[in-house]
Amino acid sequence: MPRTLPTVQPIYQTSVFSFSSLEEVDQAFSGAEGTYIYSRYGNPTVQALEQALAALESGSDCIVTSSGMAATTATLLSLCSAGDHIIAAEDLYGGTQSLLERELSRFGISTTFIDATLPAKVEAGIRPNTKAIFVETISNPLMRLVDFSQLAMLKRAYKLKLVVDNTFASPMLCRPLEQGADLVVESLTKYINGHSDVTLGAVVGSADDIERVKPLHIQFGATASPFDAWLVMRSMGTLPLRMRQHTQNAHILADLLTGLPRVLRVHYPGLLGHPQHALAEKQLSGFGGMLSFVVEGGSYGAEQLVKALSMVDFVPSLAGVATTISHPAKTSHRGLTSLARARLGIDEGMLRVSVGLEDSADICADFAQALRHNA
Repeated sequence: MPRTLPTVQPIYQTSVFSFSSLEEVDQAFSGAEGTYIYSRYGNPTVQALEQALAALESGSDCIVTSSGMAATTATLLSLCSAGDHIIAAEDLYGGTQSLLERELSRFGISTTFIDATLPAKVEAGIRPNTKAIFVETISNPLMRLVDFSQLAMLKRAYKLKLVVDNTFASPMLCRPLEQGADLVVESLTKYINGHSDVTLGAVVGSADDIERVKPLHIQFGATASPFDAWLVMRSMGTLPLRMRQHTQNAHILADLLTGLPRVLRVHYPGLLGHPQHALAEKQLSGFGGMLSFVVEGGSYGAEQLVKALSMVDFVPSLAGVATTISHPAKTSHRGLTSLARARLGIDEGMLRVSVGLEDSADICADFAQALRHNA
């Protein structure tokens, strides 16, 4: 009888696997290929996603975790022990900042937050106990970039690890491992899945680096659901098409916002006035679907705008098929003090937009009427 194969990856919705002999148990625990023990250690569906992501990110190996923060936590703890030091970009996602400042510090791991757009400042912050530099491809929510080539030179000179959160770009727009990074973390919840129905993360890198992350991932129990992994694999088939449309729509909206009343500033790397526009052209194959802007009137002005939007919902996340808006000071960066937000440039009137896949004319019309509503 001819052997046929499924065209779609099956879902192995099982927590544990059975064995017919003690010899099989020994083989499985020794890591023999194709053997599985318990889905916290590994699952065929999850492993298929890991292999696909490793190839997509130009890495050798990958671990899929239960969330993007789980990937970041396991990665940093695999690189650092008590007494070690991390250099981090000063304008990271608020959850990552809280992890570094409040949680890793309890384990004796210190962090210095630096304007990573200036390599000289990064180098000045390196200490004898520094182990890693942590940055984002496109920062959240200011949409700033760092020069990977410069940071890669520093990490080689000082024998550090360069870790990049690639969530805002996705591997469709940037592959940091090809530009000198050692490890890439992704919130698969965002663009790679892209449908606002999965919470997963991933870390990709060399086989040796991932081997260091794996025990932490297993022991901390940040296990990925096989069904969620299957959903992400299904979504990956449309990732290039979705990112193309996200990027096109975001650029159109950014151009529109620069000329609308009540808008004080627009942050989008595709704009010629963006401070790292030339760098974005060099490092990215597209400018992405995320932008932020500051509306006059502070938090009151922001709230009035949100209320005036008709098709765009307020959602404290990003990268779904629908256009959504968020207020960083109230959501992603609410853990920072008002003084810390002001120092970074996260104004009370700042709104972050995840531009979706709708017709660009409809998106623009909604923002135009909302901004003119209270002009």
